[in-house]
Amino acid sequence: MDRRVISITLAVVCLAVLLGAIGQFAISRETSYMQECASEGFAIDGYYRDDETSRETLAFLEEDNCRWQLVDQDGICTDGQFKRTDDPNILVLKKENGEEFGTVHVAYISRRRNQGQIYLIRNTKVTRFYLVSTDPAFTVESGDVDADA
Repeated sequence: MDRRVISITLAVVCLAVLLGAIGQFAISRETSYMQECASEGFAIDGYYRDDETSRETLAFLEEDNCRWQLVDQDGICTDGQFKRTDDPNILVLKKENGEEFGTVHVAYISRRRNQGQIYLIRNTKVTRFYLVSTDPAFTVESGDVDADA
């Protein structure tokens, strides 16, 4: 073999090893994130839209007394507080009057917080919501949207 073929082969092998190491690091980092969130809970703060009609929204803000708000398809707002259960990715939603509204199961929020899915279970109905923004948005009585940053 001439020197040029050996140099090219060595460069390709080094590049393959480097790409493999980078891939392994990325997989390890994502696995670590998922393990941490499974035991401690995903960060829920944000604004979600229902997956079926895109007409219902659900907002969460943990730092503000664990506040949540659902705006249904008719524009009716339901507000309250939520509490994490023994499984930190299951939240119990209570209305402002203390009456239980339903539960939320946080299925997944990406490490970069640019994707996520949650499921709202109320009565016998399950609604899937997807993450729209990590900035919670709550509707105020005037009907305007209040973006809490």
